[in-house]
Amino acid sequence: MRTTRGSQIAASLAGAIACGAAVFFLASCAPPVPDEEATLQFGGLLWGSLDRTYAVYSPAAPRTPAPVVLLLHGGLGSADSVWESENGRSWRALADKHGFILLLPEGRPDPTHADRHHWNDCRADIDNEDAVSLEDDVGFVNALIDRLAAEAPVDPARIYVTGASNGGMMTFRLAMQLGDRLAAAAAVIANLPDPSECPFEAVPVPILIMNGTADPLIPYEGGCVAGAACRRGRVRSTDETVAFWVGVNHAAVSAEENSLPDRVAADGSTVTVFIHSGGSTGQDVVLYRIDGGGHAVPGPDSSTASLRAAARKNRDIDAAEEIWRFFGKHARPSG
Repeated sequence: MRTTRGSQIAASLAGAIACGAAVFFLASCAPPVPDEEATLQFGGLLWGSLDRTYAVYSPAAPRTPAPVVLLLHGGLGSADSVWESENGRSWRALADKHGFILLLPEGRPDPTHADRHHWNDCRADIDNEDAVSLEDDVGFVNALIDRLAAEAPVDPARIYVTGASNGGMMTFRLAMQLGDRLAAAAAVIANLPDPSECPFEAVPVPILIMNGTADPLIPYEGGCVAGAACRRGRVRSTDETVAFWVGVNHAAVSAEENSLPDRVAADGSTVTVFIHSGGSTGQDVVLYRIDGGGHAVPGPDSSTASLRAAARKNRDIDAAEEIWRFFGKHARPSG
């Protein structure tokens, strides 16, 4: 069960820093919780007249200063849902191993389902307000970064963001509008909106894109989201999305292509990686094309449901591991 401690933020963080650890919302110098018992720490922030919720996970032995990974849930999701997913468990293991902090903001609560949340991802032609947030989510996330940077020993040169589906589209928006604060970004099963209510303007930022060619919700070739009726808007194709970031980053138009081993033939998909080098500045654009992949984050999964065509999940790679390897190569230049 989640515990929200918005009224105790200052005291909790002061106690954490006094203990010499980058632990968010822990109010005492108690010994580290064993890994198998570790939980998210929830907090609240009043933003845009709404009580917004977020969660933080800090490993028992964080680096000092600690990198930060913002992990965004998908549409209808929550901090809890992404945390409990296979992808979330992979991110937690990586945080424990590499000593970075996970920051999990939550989008606007759905009016009819308080445990479901959405992000304002710039889709201009969506006709169902319940399927997308209309809030200032960029400002909310920016405020969370400010709070964490002010109250905990984090590395401002190593702040990263990643998300899937609605969270992946929000990742693109954050990369465009908060790119001067991010060391790198990674969007999964997501394309840029078309049309967009946000200007397509961005500063160079290293970016990784991971999309399935058989995704019925966010079509690889672009078009209507989740069906022909287009009630949830339209998106650009993956090739057009990659081309946008190649242009922003002044990366190489020609890509280095690598086919990864097909480790799990039963998943009906394979992975090809395209690297558009950012040259001396390191602003790379990397595409993981999941041939035959559906609307699912690649990674380990023991369930047979992930083999269904619509949600076919590639098991040859672990998305979190691939993304963290990419993040680890990039830091914002000093000054």
